[in-house]
Amino acid sequence: MKNLFFVFLLILASCGYQPLHKQNDNVVDLKINSLSIIGDEKIGNQIYSKLPFVLIENDENLNKLVIEGNKNISISSKDSKGQATSHKTFLSVKILILNVRDEIIDQKKITKNFTYNSDENKFRFKEYQNKIEKNLIDEIVEEIIIHLYY
Repeated sequence: MKNLFFVFLLILASCGYQPLHKQNDNVVDLKINSLSIIGDEKIGNQIYSKLPFVLIENDENLNKLVIEGNKNISISSKDSKGQATSHKTFLSVKILILNVRDEIIDQKKITKNFTYNSDENKFRFKEYQNKIEKNLIDEIVEEIIIHLYY
């Protein structure tokens, strides 16, 4: 059994396999001239902080980045008393890269949602909603990075 495992590792290591989402240290930061955030500023700022963009304001030849983010939390279902039993968080983000003439070079729209049960403890429920929002943002950022580099 050990020999089979070592043979498998040897084959896997020699075939050039790399995970798709592997952090690449050779990735160069993309340079932009200006940033515009439309919609939910908290979502837009969190997304921008995780993207590989460097803001250089004094170079007029660089592209512009526009991030449009929207968040919606709604009640998915109620019990017989009319109390909410589950909620749905919906995030929608649109990324636009514009050239110096404000023409669209690239754009990507990503929507993510997650449905979850309610909690009677309001503090714990709000923390859970924030954690869900952070996870959805991380998923969106991952898709944007894959779109930009591939």
